[in-house]
Amino acid sequence: MPAEVSPYDPRTLAFYNTRAVDYATARPDRVSRELEAFLPRLAPASRVLELGCGAGYDAAELERQGHSVDATDGSAAMAALASRRLSRPARVLRFDELEAEADYDAVIACASLLHVPHAALPSVLARIHRALRPGGWHFASYKTEGRPGWDRHDRYYNRLSRTDADRFYAGAGPWDLVEFEERDGEGYFAEPSRWLFVTARKG
Repeated sequence: MPAEVSPYDPRTLAFYNTRAVDYATARPDRVSRELEAFLPRLAPASRVLELGCGAGYDAAELERQGHSVDATDGSAAMAALASRRLSRPARVLRFDELEAEADYDAVIACASLLHVPHAALPSVLARIHRALRPGGWHFASYKTEGRPGWDRHDRYYNRLSRTDADRFYAGAGPWDLVEFEERDGEGYFAEPSRWLFVTARKG
């Protein structure tokens, strides 16, 4: 069996480990409107896995709404910031280290899976599908349009298209719902971006 392609780019991970505070300061201190629209789908007191929790803003809002959040980030520096915000440990977890099976009611990945190379993304999505309980929800946001590559901050983006997203999610496992939404917006450094949002429910 061929080795799994790494979902992590060293330069991207180095950015988040060395500039965690800059990144956390640059992002708005609120959840995105798309995530806000997604949250009512969750049952009360859901068990939620957050992949790429950053400084913990979204995890804190989820906890405020009564959910139990397993906050994780591939960057130790970002996980440390989240730990301080949440007043409890956030786990350092790479996407390829996710081994959970039917443990979560939801898996949320806001602006984190967009750093995974195309060759590695199908395996990561399959891990997410496996981690969900039947009927569990998944939400993710990606920058779309343009070619995959690095931005001026040395962060890699897969620039996932709607067509590739449809194909990758279909191959990850049986979903009974997959929805896509696109809009123009900004990255956390106020850079104009086109965003693709994915909402899916495990069958």
